[in-house]
Amino acid sequence: MDAITQEESTEVRDVLSRFYGPVARTWAITPNTYDVLGRMITASEACTRAMHLVPRPWDVSSPVKWAKRQVRQAIVRYLKTPEGQHYLTCMKVAANNFRMDFEMASHGL
Repeated sequence: MDAITQEESTEVRDVLSRFYGPVARTWAITPNTYDVLGRMITASEACTRAMHLVPRPWDVSSPVKWAKRQVRQAIVRYLKTPEGQHYLTCMKVAANNFRMDFEMASHGL
């Protein structure tokens, strides 16, 4: 892998600081950091797919019609989502799960 430039390090720190706060600015950005970031994004994909299936507010006037519409809309929401787009909630959960991995990658472990 090519050496990581200062600009690339800054960009990765900007992304990580959105999830981990100022401490991420102190981390060394290594090839392992990129690996952990990729795993974190991949881990959030399953959550994002599930979020597309969450029903929207209930329509009490016609429950059957509402249920059919919810199923259809959930499928449409999922199919319309561009690859790589994730719910923020999913990314935060994934970020929490990968915190120690980023700490270790920052120390070359």
